[in-house]
Amino acid sequence: MSSDGWAAIIAAGIAATVVLIGYLVQQWFARKERRAAIFSEALRAVEDYLEAPYRIQRKDRSDATRQILVTHISDIQSRISYHQALLGIYGPQKVADGYARLVEAARAEAGNQMTTAWREKPMRKGDEVPLVKRFDRTKSDQEKSALLKIMRGRKLR
Repeated sequence: MSSDGWAAIIAAGIAATVVLIGYLVQQWFARKERRAAIFSEALRAVEDYLEAPYRIQRKDRSDATRQILVTHISDIQSRISYHQALLGIYGPQKVADGYARLVEAARAEAGNQMTTAWREKPMRKGDEVPLVKRFDRTKSDQEKSALLKIMRGRKLR
């Protein structure tokens, strides 16, 4: 084979290598982006659950509002279960375990707070909405911080 033939083969090999490396880098970034989206949606579901006591506390006297709140909370529970399953099946075990701990803490804290909020008198006017009362979410915040640390880790397995 002539030197021109070898040069063409080497050039083609280099070009193929560059394309392959570019493809692998692009796939790595795409996987990282998908993982971030899954993680953030899972965290969002728990945050929505932790917000539920505030929504209940702001309820009015109507049956429609009560039904909307119950449906909303049910939808949140479904999203949490979905993300727990998704992370349990496809996610790193450390992340799945950390998410389970966060969910457990959120259910313990917000569950009791929702019960308390349902027992409070409904709001009649906008100025009755409590703006300074903060429900305790110490354990949930601790578990969320621990989970974020795991999620940010370079090696998740």
